[in-house]
Amino acid sequence: MDIDDKEEEEEEQREEKEETTTRKTKTKTKTRTTTIDDAVEVDQDDEHLLQRILHYNNNNNNNNNNNNNNNNDGNDENRRREEQEKRLHLLSQGAEARVFSTTFLGKPCVVKQRFRKKYRHPVLDQKLTRSRLFAECRSLMKARILGVQAPTVLFVDKRSSSIFMERVEGKSLKEVLKSIAAEEDEEGEEKKEEEKTTPPRNATAEDATAAPSSSSPLSSSAHRRAVKYGREIGLIVSKLHDGNITHGDLTTSNFLVHAQTDSIYVIDFGLSKTQIVGEEDIGVDLYVLERSLVSAHSREGARVWQECLRTWKETCGKSKEAFKRYEEVRARGRKRSMVG
Repeated sequence: MDIDDKEEEEEEQREEKEETTTRKTKTKTKTRTTTIDDAVEVDQDDEHLLQRILHYNNNNNNNNNNNNNNNNDGNDENRRREEQEKRLHLLSQGAEARVFSTTFLGKPCVVKQRFRKKYRHPVLDQKLTRSRLFAECRSLMKARILGVQAPTVLFVDKRSSSIFMERVEGKSLKEVLKSIAAEEDEEGEEKKEEEKTTPPRNATAEDATAAPSSSSPLSSSAHRRAVKYGREIGLIVSKLHDGNITHGDLTTSNFLVHAQTDSIYVIDFGLSKTQIVGEEDIGVDLYVLERSLVSAHSREGARVWQECLRTWKETCGKSKEAFKRYEEVRARGRKRSMVG
């Protein structure tokens, strides 16, 4: 009997241990799944973004059409969804976000959505995504307060990690500089053909004192446009640096030339800094801009950069100390390119 009692007690203890372990694992899995679900719910990629856009646009349509009958709600919902899917066009995708072109409350807009990183822990990914989302919004709004032409923030959706911004109609500075270079090449070829067709004549004193032709690089329309863009970019960068903002990615792809006004807009503040901006950050900002202009657009880019740097020196209050640091950063960059 004693042996049987001991065996029964041992079995009861085992059962109790198993119950306690199962309870602990259940509680752990419950807490773990809730945190993961909360983090995943923040960003459901394209499908969730589409649902959010439909939600806001449907609310706007309902407010505008309160007097209409609601007999075909299901058909209208499907029709609006199909129309919205057609309007949601992917413009570009980078390492951190996707940019879509769509409509918001009846107006054309651009949506920048930060997608989730599967290699990161969901809770950490949620915190990083939200902090960078709000930091970019602060930089955009602060830049507009400083007088910089940047897209207007229309709405921020935390659940889809998206920023709804004003759509700036125009081309990137990269495309515009390429078109300017192509125009200059055409002008040069036309000038060579004219020289071939026209018979040679003896040079006179009037030819020596004549004014330069309109097709020369110094007086061409392409050169005037390059100088204009350089001044505007220099003024934009000067306002940002004086306002304690470094863009972080000043490339020709992040400057837009407005189609109607031909003015420069700056976009993509995803890598910007607004809190602690030092001379090193400003120097790196300038060096990135120089490399983007000169390396990708040798002729026109050099003209734009010369005018940009001159304007920045004249207008920026931090130009003396920051320019010295820029020269140091530039020297380091040259050494790296030489070494490889």
